[in-house]
Amino acid sequence: MKDLHRSEGVSVASMDTGRETVGRKRRVTSFGVRARLLTGFALVAGLVTYGMGLPAATASTNTVRITLGGGTDFTDAVIYYADTLLGNEGINVELSNLADPASALQSVVAGSSDIYLGDPMESAVAVANAGANVEYIATIAQTTDYVVLALPNYTLTNLSGATMGSAGPGTAGTIIANAALKKLGIDPTTIHDVTVGGTSARITAILSGQVDLAPALAASAVPAVATGKVKILFNAGSVLGNYLQQGLTASGSFAQNNPKLVQKVVNAYLLANRWAQTNETAFISEANHYNLQGSLTASQEQAAWTQLQTSKFYAVDGAVTASAINPTEAFTWAAGGSLTQANTPAYSKWVNPTFVQNFLLANGLNSPHIVGSRITGAAVPGKRVAMRALGADFYGTPKVTSDAPGTTVRVVKTASKVLNLLVTTRAGTAKGIHSLTFKFAHGQVVKIKYNVS
Repeated sequence: MKDLHRSEGVSVASMDTGRETVGRKRRVTSFGVRARLLTGFALVAGLVTYGMGLPAATASTNTVRITLGGGTDFTDAVIYYADTLLGNEGINVELSNLADPASALQSVVAGSSDIYLGDPMESAVAVANAGANVEYIATIAQTTDYVVLALPNYTLTNLSGATMGSAGPGTAGTIIANAALKKLGIDPTTIHDVTVGGTSARITAILSGQVDLAPALAASAVPAVATGKVKILFNAGSVLGNYLQQGLTASGSFAQNNPKLVQKVVNAYLLANRWAQTNETAFISEANHYNLQGSLTASQEQAAWTQLQTSKFYAVDGAVTASAINPTEAFTWAAGGSLTQANTPAYSKWVNPTFVQNFLLANGLNSPHIVGSRITGAAVPGKRVAMRALGADFYGTPKVTSDAPGTTVRVVKTASKVLNLLVTTRAGTAKGIHSLTFKFAHGQVVKIKYNVS
């Protein structure tokens, strides 16, 4: 995911992974707030004018058009997984990618797209300045993935007089780092800001000893820490809490005319969020499958995922309540852009929590309602056999055990309705009906009978 609020001039995809922006879906940067903290607001100054547009409509109620701003990076494995879940539901997802997040949202306003995946504050700006008919319906990334790197001799107790590399005053890295420092009880004015450039430039500067501190995206920070020359002083996401970086904004008319389809989209993304937050191996596998890892090594991917999990990066509960939205509005006002406390639209004017609420009522805050229906195939004593578990609302990679002693089960592929299994049955196991127990990440347990023949 990329940083939507970050105005550092380089996409997170290229900045953090050494890749050029990839054209597929996506938010501006892996951590919404960064990519355009200020540039996103430039649209109000006349770069982009939001109009009411035409009513959004798709050719088929089984098709949804999603437009992202920016390229892809390591955190975008969650989007690919959500797409898979929607495909399993028979929904055709048409994904497009525009480099500018404001233009991406404008495509929804104009009726050429149904849903914008990007910075929620972009939606607030559109409503504030032109009364755009859009609704923010769900959050994907709810915290920042920035960490602050430090030379080894620095701690939170001796930062006065230190130098911190930045992309300049008012850019996302600086805003986020300073906000976290304040929350930690440290006066940011005692630290000297040195403009060196984007994430890559800041990491180069701190590794060469030119600066003492540097805010950096988690995926980019990991290789730097591996050199042994710097350490992570603090994880800004963990310190700041809710700082919404990316989410789904729907055309108001599309949501009104296609509520069942929009609900399925929200369901898929929230299930994907839960999967991403709890399934390290599967997440990394998905990222590698779509070449999202960039130059990260296997161990660095694990470290990057751990940083995301530590900061509770993915919004497992959709994060559309007023208490989730308000802190992000406050950070935005503090950035000094065109969106102020005075002109920010009321919560009810630009946020529609209905779809997230429906998901939570049906599935519980931490527990999708999993249904296990049947097992296809039969196990054979002394052999390993491929079998499938069929059901609904599967997520992540569950731990699977059998009531037949000595039987082992490995989950080799997952989808919302099918789990592909390899079942190895010990020689001498009694033939007949046995049971597999599936234990999922949020505590749900499902038992399905199967046959040993």
